[in-house]
Amino acid sequence: MVKNQAVELRLCAFLKEYAASDDLYWVPITRLKKDMPVVAYDLDAIYRDNEISLLEKVFRQCDIMIVSTFQMDSREYFEKDEISALLYEKDKDGFNFPWTVETFYFDATETWLVYVSHEGTISFTGELIARTAEEIIPDRYLYR
Repeated sequence: MVKNQAVELRLCAFLKEYAASDDLYWVPITRLKKDMPVVAYDLDAIYRDNEISLLEKVFRQCDIMIVSTFQMDSREYFEKDEISALLYEKDKDGFNFPWTVETFYFDATETWLVYVSHEGTISFTGELIARTAEEIIPDRYLYR
């Protein structure tokens, strides 16, 4: 875990440029000012129904295995985490992934961004990952 001001500045600049709101905490990312595919899901329901494999399949189909993580609350940056391990990470209360702080997941390609909010939502932003999520995750989990 490190503080990485360059990553923070780039991410915040992206959010300010694309977000439909001035608030850096999107609950979830559902609307953007610019034309970019985005889709959001009820992450609590996905975990409650034990459908974590749907999320894993989205990442795997997009060839996303290793991610960087930026936690907005603490401004902490993590590199080289295996996304499938994060999805199944458990704390003393059960699964930890969807109930952490406002967290962004991305990699060096800068072609996608995933945002997980502590409100129990997950947003997929970027052409390939949003389309793949729509193909794999049933509509009953769409954030409405």
